[in-house]
Amino acid sequence: MEDKKQKQLEDKVTDYKQFGFILLSLSIFLFIGLVIPTQDVTQWQGLFIVGIFMMLGCSFVCHRLAMKAQKQLHE
Repeated sequence: MEDKKQKQLEDKVTDYKQFGFILLSLSIFLFIGLVIPTQDVTQWQGLFIVGIFMMLGCSFVCHRLAMKAQKQLHE
């Protein structure tokens, strides 16, 4: 039973880290798209900035959850 719980915690750590890195890379990609100058300024840029910060926040939460699961794994 203990081995099954340890395997679940290892899987959680892996999943949370991967999901966090995906969100981080996507937010960086979108931010680079905003930095590249265009001819006109649209109203969508504000929504993209909000979305970028939301993805960064979710990435931070996933990283914290991964660290919490990893701490439980090592106890």
